Amino acid sequence: MNHDNLNPLAGKKILLCVTGSVAAYKSCDVIRTLRKDGATVQVAMTSAAEKFIGVATLAALTGNDVITTMFPKSPKAGLEHIELSMTMDALVVLPATANILGKAANGVADDLVSSLLAVCEQPTLFAPAMNYKMWENPATMQAVATLRQRGKLVLDPESGYLASLHEGAGRLPKLTVIMNAIRELFEVPLPLKGKRVLVMAGPTREPIDPVRYISNRSSGKMGFALAESARDMGADVYLVTGPVGLPDPAEMTLQKVKTVSEMLQAVQQELANNEYDFIFMAAAPADYTVTEPSTQKIKRQSSNLQLTLSAAPDILKTMRPKANATVIAFALETENGESEAQRKMTDKGADFIVLNYANKPGEGFDSSTNQVTVFTKNGDKFHISKDRKDRVGKKIIEIVLSNRP
Repeated sequence: MNHDNLNPLAGKKILLCVTGSVAAYKSCDVIRTLRKDGATVQVAMTSAAEKFIGVATLAALTGNDVITTMFPKSPKAGLEHIELSMTMDALVVLPATANILGKAANGVADDLVSSLLAVCEQPTLFAPAMNYKMWENPATMQAVATLRQRGKLVLDPESGYLASLHEGAGRLPKLTVIMNAIRELFEVPLPLKGKRVLVMAGPTREPIDPVRYISNRSSGKMGFALAESARDMGADVYLVTGPVGLPDPAEMTLQKVKTVSEMLQAVQQELANNEYDFIFMAAAPADYTVTEPSTQKIKRQSSNLQLTLSAAPDILKTMRPKANATVIAFALETENGESEAQRKMTDKGADFIVLNYANKPGEGFDSSTNQVTVFTKNGDKFHISKDRKDRVGKKIIEIVLSNRP
């Protein structure tokens, strides 16, 4: 679902500097996420970092040799590392210890990573992780202030229990915060930074017996596109999805469900525990379920088989009164689309509804493209011409942000 021409990190070359902290293992998640987003990652690490994480691990994750020494056995005797660092688009120091913050602020260049930081003028991010006493040390505080004054991006560590079992500010920031900061290095607009977005995607499967079910042709692509676009705009995304054949998207919380009841339960539980700013109801849950599914496989018979169906719970109508959020519903129709979509928007209490058709080529289910019309409860209407679903998803969010109540 990741498309290079839309992802702001695609094609970027990032030098990831790993220093000696217990949190060094968390660099693996950042590397995986950057590579999924299409970035090239080169790792340089201090000798202290090697005590916490293996060189082979980072080499395998990046697909590149890891730089570990200033003086390799080569004709250029270390100059190739300086040359390599100068070709990078950005530097990320993660985890950043009190030691490296102090060195970088004061121009000390006595090891590989500090020397690279002294040479490179590219945009630089420091993601600190250390004991809370170190973070509160006046020397560290001064180093952070100096680096920020010089235009470097230094995150604040998170508060919580540390490796020493003390509690305080010193934990490495969470992945979403780090990735948003990396996007900021490249001046990527983040209109959803600090916002929480809940997305529902895909079909549901309502059992007939242990091997058969009622479902529909939803691929989940539209919902996944919305989730990834919201993520790239800085949102903290929670994605609830029915069964789909898509790779798990990076940098968001993912919950997989099968039935409409499971989807409703997942949404209700999440809304009970967290406040959300936007909810995109892009899933295609079943309208009917089998009243009494068989506990055993139904054998083939010469006569017709009759199933009794019951109305499934309406997820949007059930959760709407409990959600203090901007709600975007979706309507898939085959006829009378505009009137039906507007009726649903009013009936279900949505702020926006996105209409598309199931019986038009290149739209709706089983397609990588879509063409939609977005209606607002204020009576406005916006048409998005046929395009790839990831681009359509981004345009839908932009319309919502420009027209929300």
